[in-house]
Amino acid sequence: MDHTQIGNRLLWETVQRQLITEILQDYSYYVDRNDPQGLVTQVFCEDGEFELGAHHAVIGREELARMFAKTLAPFRATSHHVSNIRVRFHGDDRAESSAYVYAWHIAADDGHRIDLWGRYHDQLRLTADGWRIAVRRLSVAGCDGWLNPPFDLIERLPNPDNPPSPKVTRR
Repeated sequence: MDHTQIGNRLLWETVQRQLITEILQDYSYYVDRNDPQGLVTQVFCEDGEFELGAHHAVIGREELARMFAKTLAPFRATSHHVSNIRVRFHGDDRAESSAYVYAWHIAADDGHRIDLWGRYHDQLRLTADGWRIAVRRLSVAGCDGWLNPPFDLIERLPNPDNPPSPKVTRR
């Protein structure tokens, strides 16, 4: 590849990263609007999947719309925030991303607050309508106010036994 081709590829990847980031942000927008139909048509592939733990998934826009309607019904308000977005491309029409999520919820029945911190792990496809999530998995770092969320814990290396202290130099 010559310098022009490298530059063109870097520009293409930069634009595509922005478009993928917007899809991840669109997920939050439609969830917080309580718009399951808009969510599944604007964010997910026709055969998109949302993995619930390691052994279960909801598959297809129709089933995803039902899942999101059922999941969002207990809340009076939600606010989802994504950050630390990373994107890796696999050719020109496939990508994977990870993003940290903080999700704030207010229960409709009694007004109690539920907070969740986690990571979205997505496989994306470039479709005729733009980038869409093919598979989404949520893993959880922690939550307050929600007993037994149905998600796997985030991947985290174990802490070392008795790690050494660094040498601190006075300046």
